[in-house]
Amino acid sequence: MRSKAPLALMEQLVMVLVFALAAALCVQVFVLSDRTSRRNGARDRAVLAAQNAAEELKSVHGDFALAADLYGGTWNGQLWGRSYDESWGRDGDAYHVLVIPADSGEALLGSAEVTVYTAEGDVLASLPVAWQEVADHG
Repeated sequence: MRSKAPLALMEQLVMVLVFALAAALCVQVFVLSDRTSRRNGARDRAVLAAQNAAEELKSVHGDFALAADLYGGTWNGQLWGRSYDESWGRDGDAYHVLVIPADSGEALLGSAEVTVYTAEGDVLASLPVAWQEVADHG
């Protein structure tokens, strides 16, 4: 009469392998979901930063230099830029908001393009902004 112990041991070994495979797949799913969550969180913060920059620019009627003075960042005559760190605090190098003037094609209508980039150059958010320019009544 032969012992059934090797068969039971083989069955347990197969079950451990199946469990290990399932555990490996679950870990990969959790890592992927964490990465997706972080990317979507960064995209949400980027949209908020772009909206804030657009509203700030509209509040000063398109005066890029004044916007840079009041709200931070630099205006070099061609674009207004602000940088953020990894936690979206000021003065970092993880995220960059660039506001570039654009031609609206209409008289007394100013416009610009607000774009948020990662440090690697990936675009997280982009939106156009327009404001009514004030004519001198002088």
